[in-house]
This record gives sequence, structure tokens and C-alpha cells, in this order.
Amino acid sequence: MLMDSIKSRVSYLKGLMDGLKIDANDNEGKVIREIVDVLEEIADELDELTDSQKDMEEYVDNLDENLAYIEDELFDDEDDDYDEEDIDGFVEVACPDCGETVYIDSGILDEKESIICPNCHKDIPLQFECDGHCGECTED
Repeated sequence: MLMDSIKSRVSYLKGLMDGLKIDANDNEGKVIREIVDVLEEIADELDELTDSQKDMEEYVDNLDENLAYIEDELFDDEDDDYDEEDIDGFVEVACPDCGETVYIDSGILDEKESIICPNCHKDIPLQFECDGHCGECTED
């Protein structure tokens, strides 16, 4: 829309020059004619840049959509990789020092009082109170 306005104004200037019968052979006429010609070239270049910008926006939008699709395919089911079914027999423990989540074999709970955190290398105590969902105890 802006380009239409610029091009129409340049066309108006050309028509005005012709209508006013400005002599393109005298010095002032040559300068005015050259200015109008330069303005016309600028308007044409702006028009081409606007078209290129629109094409680039469309291209970037397509890339963004494709990238979003790829991200969904790669990372969307990331949480599904660690379902409870996949880690049966393991207990999730958070390191009290660094907060790192560690999965340990539930058989170790009876054998050791603590383990070493693989992240910060400090002791993680393995003394838990049963919440009744361990499968080894019965509720009274």
C-alpha cells in the first residue's frame, strides 16, 4: 500500500512536469527530470525489496513450522521415555545437595544406607519411610 502511494506520487510528478511543460533541455528542467527519474528508480527498488521481504517472511514461517514439527517429533514424547513401567524395580531419589534425580535399584535399599550422587559426589541417604505403595508391606 505504501509502495502504491510512492509510485503514484512519482507518476504524479512526471505528469506534473509534462503538464507544466517544463523544458527538459534547460538546466532546471534537466535537474528536475533527473530527480524524478531517481525517485522512480528508488520506488522500483523499494517495490522489489518489499516483494523480497514478503518472500523471506513466507520462507521463515515455513521453516518455523517445519522446525516446530521436528521438535514435536523429537522432544514431545520425552516424558514418555521414563514411564513407571520402564523403571520398575527402580526408585527415584533426589540428591539433597544438588537436586539431581537418581534412579537406583530397589534391591540396594536393603543393602546400603547411602549412595554417592553421580552429579555432586556427596552421600544420598537411603532411609525412607514406606508410604504403603511399595508392594512389599501390607496395610493393617
